[in-house]
Amino acid sequence: MIYKLLIKILLLFVISSCSTMGKVAKNTFIYGTEFYRAQPKIVTDNYPEHFNKTFYTGALFITDYNVWRIRIVSETDMTEFIDENQILVDLEYEFEFQDYRKTVPLIFESYELIETDDAELHAFDFAFSPEGRPFWLTFHNLMFEMKRPWFHYPMSPQLPLEMKRTVTSVEYNFVPDWGFLTLRKFMDMFELNTDKKWDEFCFWNNYSYDDTSVCGEIQIEDDPDSRQESTTHADI
Repeated sequence: MIYKLLIKILLLFVISSCSTMGKVAKNTFIYGTEFYRAQPKIVTDNYPEHFNKTFYTGALFITDYNVWRIRIVSETDMTEFIDENQILVDLEYEFEFQDYRKTVPLIFESYELIETDDAELHAFDFAFSPEGRPFWLTFHNLMFEMKRPWFHYPMSPQLPLEMKRTVTSVEYNFVPDWGFLTLRKFMDMFELNTDKKWDEFCFWNNYSYDDTSVCGEIQIEDDPDSRQESTTHADI
């Protein structure tokens, strides 16, 4: 089938990044994304998980920063705080053993009340400030020049500790067709999150919210009462 050939091409670029022709690689990702989007859901639901991960990763690489969204899910209503304060987030990537970082505001877009069996949760959706796009474009250009930068996609919105403790999850929508993904789901779907990358994520513990689904039983890093337990990223 044609999708099997396309998967082989996408894998070549996603896993090895061996092409020296950035435009060819980018066009391959664009074609792969359009091909996947054109398939009926009943077809894509039957793709092997590895294929879906490859298509997602290809789409992630060519989805523009302007359509990224981030969701903060909290046990409490943060509307008043959001109205009165700016919520910031750090964009960050690594390149040639150096970290590059830019702090940008999140732009509040919508609010939703989520009813669960156990609780009533508050979901706040944000866009990323346009001032961060040139920073992302620098990373994006480096990536398609095959210089292998690494973007830190799991970002931590900056909130005071008393509010941070009420956050049950932070979810990421970097590819609109795939919707909001939990931290665990995103790291599962991002093809380049190797075992080494998972271990680095957990070892450095720079994520300020609940990452137990990825790293095990640890608490917010800046909580003075927290006690951390070293675990692996195995399913729990």
